[in-house]
Amino acid sequence: MNYEANGEVLVTDLSDELALLDPRTSRMYTLNAVGRTVWQALSGDGMGEDQLVQVVTEAFDVEADQARMDIRTLLADLKREGLVQPA
Repeated sequence: MNYEANGEVLVTDLSDELALLDPRTSRMYTLNAVGRTVWQALSGDGMGEDQLVQVVTEAFDVEADQARMDIRTLLADLKREGLVQPA
């Protein structure tokens, strides 16, 4: 399944982090460098898990299995909060 970032979310670039503001709920979220990379990848046409694993392993010193687990957790959290959606 491909996911994409919710286009209504307001994003502030904080160098290696991102601050996200959901205008529907006025809740703010902060993503670390890996989360920032994932969010930016999802802000285009969306991506699937395998593509995101490739992006993260190319950008950071992390094994594919660990990246996959972290991405699954992040996507589940973002989806639960309505910040990402199926593409």
